[in-house]
Amino acid sequence: MRSHREKLRSDAAESDLMRDLATDSEKRVLFTRLGISIAGARAFVRKVLKVIRDPRLAAALVNAQVQIRGKTRVPFSVRLFGRISLRGNGDVEFGQSLTLVGDVVPIELVSHPGARIAIGDHTFINYGSSISAYKHVKIGRHCLLGHYTLIVDRDEHGVERRELAPPAAPVVIGDHVWIGSRASILPGISIGHHSVIGAGSVVTKDVAANCLVVGNPARVVRKFASARRSDVTVSLVAGS
Repeated sequence: MRSHREKLRSDAAESDLMRDLATDSEKRVLFTRLGISIAGARAFVRKVLKVIRDPRLAAALVNAQVQIRGKTRVPFSVRLFGRISLRGNGDVEFGQSLTLVGDVVPIELVSHPGARIAIGDHTFINYGSSISAYKHVKIGRHCLLGHYTLIVDRDEHGVERRELAPPAAPVVIGDHVWIGSRASILPGISIGHHSVIGAGSVVTKDVAANCLVVGNPARVVRKFASARRSDVTVSLVAGS
């Protein structure tokens, strides 16, 4: 009952703030001068109240700034639970509202000199995931990466001439892609929007949009008629 009462009080406070924004002409003029719409101001208030209500979320937002800021630019909406390791002198670009879960094992991002790792808005990365770029790794928006996902854009050495490293080849992952736990995405791979990579798969060839691939090497076992995949299970273990 107590939590229910607190929720009612919080909802009432939010309603009062929203009503205040809608009726106070001075606030409307101020927001207009700042280039902020009333709808944008309301969205900002909702986000602030959400953080106030959830101490764990607030701690994750602060944790991201403490661990990442100073190494690369990180939006204030990025949430980090646990630890992350950023190595190398290349660029790492974080999108808005990312969720990074490194509570069991740290997430590892290695961007070598001259390389770039770009992670799109609203993407989720689970613990133990490792992303290494010698050239370019791009992950789209609203993606889900299960724990211990491996993404690399270069092999560390050749098969026949092991003293020579092969050239890097960019990895591009589209929007709304699901990658199951312990999957490996190898150099030069492109994965289309809304595709699903099954747990433990090794992706050695490009994956078209709206496909489910599984196995080693990964093969297409299903094509989706649309972006709806509610009946697909890929063992993301994303409940943290």
